[in-house]
Amino acid sequence: MDVQTRFSACLFETIVASHDDAMVSLTPDGLVSSWNPAAERLFGHSPRQALGRPIDSLLVRQSTPLLNRTSEAAQALTSPALLRDADGALISALVTHRPLHDPDLGLVGTLVTVHPLRQALSQAQEPHPRAQPINVYESLVESTDDAIITKTLGGIVLSWNPGAQRIFGYSAAEMIGEPITKLLPVERVHEEEMILQRIANGERVEHFETVRVHREGHLVHVSVTISPLRDATGRIVGASKIARDIGERIRAAQTIWRQANQDALTGLPNRHAFGQRLRVEAERAQRDQVCFALLYVDLDHFKSVNDSLGHAAGDALLNAVAERMRSALRASDVLARLGGDEFSALLPAPAEAQTARRVGAKLLQALALPFDIGEHAVHVSASIGFALFPHDAEGPENLLRCADLAMYEAKHGGRNRTAAYEPTMDQHARGRLVLAGDLRRASQLGELFLLFQPVVRTADRSLAKFEALLRWKHPAFGVVPPARFIALAEETGLIVELGEWVFRSAAQQALAWQAADGHGPQVSFNVSPVQLAAELDPTQGWVDYLHRIGLAPRRLVVEVTETVILDESPRIAQRLRRLRAQGLQIAVDDFGTGHSNLASLSRVEVDYLKIDQSLVRKLPGDARKLAICEAIVAMSHRLGIGVIAEGIETEEEQARVRDIDCEFAQGYLYARPLDAQGATQWVADDRARRPAHGAGGDPSAGVDGAGARPTAQG
Repeated sequence: MDVQTRFSACLFETIVASHDDAMVSLTPDGLVSSWNPAAERLFGHSPRQALGRPIDSLLVRQSTPLLNRTSEAAQALTSPALLRDADGALISALVTHRPLHDPDLGLVGTLVTVHPLRQALSQAQEPHPRAQPINVYESLVESTDDAIITKTLGGIVLSWNPGAQRIFGYSAAEMIGEPITKLLPVERVHEEEMILQRIANGERVEHFETVRVHREGHLVHVSVTISPLRDATGRIVGASKIARDIGERIRAAQTIWRQANQDALTGLPNRHAFGQRLRVEAERAQRDQVCFALLYVDLDHFKSVNDSLGHAAGDALLNAVAERMRSALRASDVLARLGGDEFSALLPAPAEAQTARRVGAKLLQALALPFDIGEHAVHVSASIGFALFPHDAEGPENLLRCADLAMYEAKHGGRNRTAAYEPTMDQHARGRLVLAGDLRRASQLGELFLLFQPVVRTADRSLAKFEALLRWKHPAFGVVPPARFIALAEETGLIVELGEWVFRSAAQQALAWQAADGHGPQVSFNVSPVQLAAELDPTQGWVDYLHRIGLAPRRLVVEVTETVILDESPRIAQRLRRLRAQGLQIAVDDFGTGHSNLASLSRVEVDYLKIDQSLVRKLPGDARKLAICEAIVAMSHRLGIGVIAEGIETEEEQARVRDIDCEFAQGYLYARPLDAQGATQWVADDRARRPAHGAGGDPSAGVDGAGARPTAQG
């Protein structure tokens, strides 16, 4: 060997010995012929232990033989591989095979270069015994909550961090060397094929939301980002994947969706969801020039069930009615609860009058058999009206109005029947305008009056506040149901005038109950969303009026329905925020009926939530309803919001709401709505029971006294 040749050989040996990557040469039959210091450091075998031994017995995991012994290729080949060291620890690496050729002898062996991607967990799941240098990247991978996984282009797992074990349940020993499809539901295997194809094409898959199967069998919602994994030459040899558990976000979104779109009592779509579906169906009918039908269903004499058997029985009946009607409809039909005892059914196109009559008859037949409610067999019928789109109305809102008019015709015609909308029914509606004229004069004629229902503290049943309830005694018709004349006032715009009367009357009554020291029970009054949305702000002068009469604004509470909080109108939100900033307090009525949710409270800060009676009356014996109420109370208190339970009728219900830390309650257990004289006696009796005004505050005070939860206002 000449000097130049010896120099070249020495130089090559020096380079190999000093290289950071493990470099191993193999004979054509796979035996180790050289073993550099980096290989000794990486794998733990000395040259004496390695030379002459088959490479597979030294490095390759037996279940996944990834190293080629020799290669006939003219170029070097790089691929991911899963290796093991002398202690059995797994190493994921990029392995390059370079054929060694001699000009005279041809192929004489293979040079294998091993570049570790990261040290995998040992098979025993114990830390590697040999000291390792600190690696910031590896520390990040090990400590993150996200799953960080590398895999080959064939989908074989190369690395698996603790975050992956937390999310999917499998340990590194169970997944490294296994196909990633082990995590995929059968119906989603195609997703992995699509992802690997895109990675092979050099693309990056970002924030792909899907589901994977946990080790215990349940589905895990994840958002994954997958990037190509390249070798030193830039060739794509695998994929790196980051998966984030989004299950909590998905569940929260589902809960919010249910609250906004599902009736809490029956599980049916609520008015909001039904209105959306109605608009979609109307657009389709106009586009395809077809007809669909809408049925409006109102139960007959349902109020008598509540009055005689109690609201718990009424709720059970509504649930049973909803189930029977749903079973009588086709799968394509949409049944919704609009509120109270009113339901609506949408019959998608094509549906003519004959179809609507036939379905109406089926619904009446389904309701004909008695319902077993507790120990009682309850009989109930319904009045059903229907209208056709676009035959009877130009828009979905008018269609619902037409079906409503037809329902009233069925009710006036003897109940337990179905009626079709006819244009003459609008004449009857004009009669309501006459009633509207009478309502316009009712305040001047002294026909309007307020009743007051006490709200008590659950801890000791002391008086905290009153809810003012508007009533109208018509000289000819007697007491007009509030639902009827309030709706009429909203339709005609009279609600602004009525609302002003209610505000001033409630303020004057609160002033009458005010003690010498300025304390007294709060008075809450209802404000309509139509009133709040009026072009000219009807609440603009309220605080000035309170100052003139000498009443602190905190003595009044504005009650709004949950639909007001959900309303996207900036005008309504702005007016409520201004009232609260000026000292009045805000309460959300009927919370939990299916429209509202705690997330919506970010639009308008409130002081009280009133849990709807449909939830409260389910508390005894219903663990699910109790959990819902308990969650509402806990979350409200975290937000500094007081909670009032509505519709308390029994001692057991009182005990349940007290046990879950609901501080206020109202209902027939304490008192029915009282006239001003009766309410005044309540105030006097309450003060007589607790005459001393000590450090705890006036016992008859509201938020400004003892027993109230502190809020941003109180």
